[in-house]
Amino acid sequence: MSTLTLNPRKLSLTLAIGLSLGMTGCQILPKQPHLPESQALSARVNALYNSESTQSENSQKTGQSKKSKINNIDLVAAISEQNDIHPDLSGYHPIVTGANAFASRSILTDMATRNIDAQYYIWHDDQAGQLLLKDLWEAAERGIIVRLLLDDFNNNAKFDQHLLRFASHPNIAVRIINPLMHRRFQTLNYLTGLPRINRRMHNKSMTFDKQITIIGGRNIGNEYLSNDKNSQFADLDVLLIGKVVADIDNSFASYWSSPLSFDIETLVTLENEENPDFLEALDKLGQDEKNNDNSSLTVYKAAVEDSTIDSDLVHKRVPFRWTDMQFLSDDVGKLTKTVPSDTNLVHQLRTLLGSPSKKLTIISSYFVPTKDGVNTLVALAESGIDIKILTNSFDATDVTAVHSGYSQWRPYLLRAGVKIYELKSTASEEKRENKLWKARSQSSTSLHAKAFAVDDYQVFIGSYNVDPRSANINTEMGVIINDDELAGQLHNALSDDLLTQAYEVKLSDNGKLQWHTVEDNKKVVYDSEPRVDMSDHVWLTIMSWLPIDWLL
Repeated sequence: MSTLTLNPRKLSLTLAIGLSLGMTGCQILPKQPHLPESQALSARVNALYNSESTQSENSQKTGQSKKSKINNIDLVAAISEQNDIHPDLSGYHPIVTGANAFASRSILTDMATRNIDAQYYIWHDDQAGQLLLKDLWEAAERGIIVRLLLDDFNNNAKFDQHLLRFASHPNIAVRIINPLMHRRFQTLNYLTGLPRINRRMHNKSMTFDKQITIIGGRNIGNEYLSNDKNSQFADLDVLLIGKVVADIDNSFASYWSSPLSFDIETLVTLENEENPDFLEALDKLGQDEKNNDNSSLTVYKAAVEDSTIDSDLVHKRVPFRWTDMQFLSDDVGKLTKTVPSDTNLVHQLRTLLGSPSKKLTIISSYFVPTKDGVNTLVALAESGIDIKILTNSFDATDVTAVHSGYSQWRPYLLRAGVKIYELKSTASEEKRENKLWKARSQSSTSLHAKAFAVDDYQVFIGSYNVDPRSANINTEMGVIINDDELAGQLHNALSDDLLTQAYEVKLSDNGKLQWHTVEDNKKVVYDSEPRVDMSDHVWLTIMSWLPIDWLL
């Protein structure tokens, strides 16, 4: 008779997994996701907009922002006159640089007089994240009601404590959507929470006084605001006013009130009750700026000081372009697979945009076309449609698996006449006015924008990537902007002028891939994929064989 022996390390691991599985049997989400306090806060928000007299009273009680550079700022008054001139239209203004993206959010927070609603996939616990939380806290101190809705996939136990202290303010509520059950040992969620935790809220918006909003591809974090020493994301937001803002506000309300959104207090308890002060706990804001002129904090401060968004709004100098827009958003029920697939944003896009008749330009950080998508693009290109695509090169992408889901389709697309551009990791924002921001441009860059233009009139900007995850798993949002000028700008952006920042992938005469670019003012051609070694090739090939496209 043989006996079974077990390696002590394997035995320990087996016991640990067994114990964790036994413990998780008792781990369930709270039955009541919304506490009376946060429900009352939302009722106060609704009351703010029930009558003009209530709005006026609230404006009079609101204190002046500490950082305001002009007196008596009222965000509603600054925008309402323009709205009245264009009652059936919406105005947009692109936010391209990280400096402007941070400054706009910070200054609009200071300008708000009633409430601020924000929802994000990622809100990092770094300088950017803590500075904007501090701005929101100071707004709450002035009487502004703040509601913050976050996806849970990128949170951690330490940030939970910051959010719990943040939500302790009587004018602030924080909710976590589709939360992980295990807050501290998050790996356990993969053992017990799949496939639920695979479905995430990828939406990104920040709305001020129900009058003006910022949506697009950016999360909140140093790298998303082009202020990280190691990596940066090239991204795109739009500042929106007018009719479309109400639709974005309604979408936020549906996610906020969903039973999938849990008040942070129902999920987390305060660990250090002796030090409950929110501002004192913001450890990323204690750097000595005087001894470090290029610190992240100094850069953000300079961005705000250099911005004129507040006075430009008040004096109607922001060059909004007014046009017809359609807001699109996945139903929150997509996270629980309780709504029909034909309600998904991707189906709304197909219905509203139809099929291009002349041009299609796609800018997508994560581009995974799948076999069906490739067949569609090939058929369009072969019918004479001018198609151009910008995505990340292998060296620029932050998700290697995504590159494997895209790279295998390049020859098929190129043979049909599709033009493909891949952003270099050495690309950087150009024409930065802020010298401190420019000094940090040597870090690795990755494309994170999500936009596409159809023919000469329609442009989509939002959180939606051209990949199966955005289409079928995560929730997304964005706007279709009907404007020939913006469409032309996107179409024209993908040209030979881009080759200092990107590669154009082409087929050689013998059918091999080549990467064309410009370096030191000279045209350069690579016969093999730049910055991809043999081990990378092997890994990409193996991943391309795996049936994982639906996850990417």
